[in-house]
Amino acid sequence: MKFNLSFLLVLCFFYSAAPRGYCQTEPRKIIDFARDIAPVLRDKCVSCHQGEKAKNGFIIADRDALLGFVEPGDAASSSLWTDYLAQPSRDKVTDSLVMPPDGPLNASQLAIFKLWIDEGANWQIESLLMSSDKESPVPVTPSTPSIGTKVYRAIGYFHPAMVHFPIALFFVGGACAFLSYFLGPRCQTTAFQCIAVAALASVLTVVMGWSFADTQGYPAWDKPLASNATHDEENFFYHRWLGTFTAALGLICVVLGLLARRNKSNRLSHAWRIGAIALAALVGVVGHQGGELVYGDIFGKAIEQLRKE
Repeated sequence: MKFNLSFLLVLCFFYSAAPRGYCQTEPRKIIDFARDIAPVLRDKCVSCHQGEKAKNGFIIADRDALLGFVEPGDAASSSLWTDYLAQPSRDKVTDSLVMPPDGPLNASQLAIFKLWIDEGANWQIESLLMSSDKESPVPVTPSTPSIGTKVYRAIGYFHPAMVHFPIALFFVGGACAFLSYFLGPRCQTTAFQCIAVAALASVLTVVMGWSFADTQGYPAWDKPLASNATHDEENFFYHRWLGTFTAALGLICVVLGLLARRNKSNRLSHAWRIGAIALAALVGVVGHQGGELVYGDIFGKAIEQLRKE
């Protein structure tokens, strides 16, 4: 009896002194990434966030990229949860960042994601994000973009700085085209030179703008304007296409100006100069839209400042 009691005391001592994990197994996690999370990502996210044209350059199958928005074990501190998943629909809040855009996810899916994060956001490196046919797996590791893609994405960040150059030239060209009807050929020559340089610069600026839109996660060029689009989305949609039209109209004016000089045609001369005047007005609209995308309601804020006492 004494031996048995001593033996039990020794066992109790080692049990109490042993590390927690030595005597206890880790609790089994409820959420399994491959079973519970991957299907939702595949159905709701892969269509927009895969390959070289992934929105905002974010590839959903990139484990490190996704987990960069997560604080494992704390959904309340995870941007994926607070900024994107647990947001109201855009029908209720126009500037909502909810993902997917037609979201939010249903209640059960949201509960699964929250619990997955709170359990530590377990996603083994060897896990695969399955494609819709559940047969061909999409590797977790991100695809390496080509040199051309890298350059295209990089130049987009120069769009806000570059855009002021053609805007100024279009304004000067339009003003000189208008004054040429009163001051003669010298203003007409200046107008043509300004429009020619501005048109070439605007083509590059438009390419930069399309690139910048891709990296910032705006809808692709073939996506129509949604019926529930926010004010910013509407503004961007018309800014994109009016800017593209401006560059095209600038090139048309240059061609008409060259033909007018070559053929000494007054009709073509009037055509390109009227086009140059229209360009100046159009650039004002496009520039205002771009300003609202960056600074919000420009006129409203200006009026607010003027009314301050």
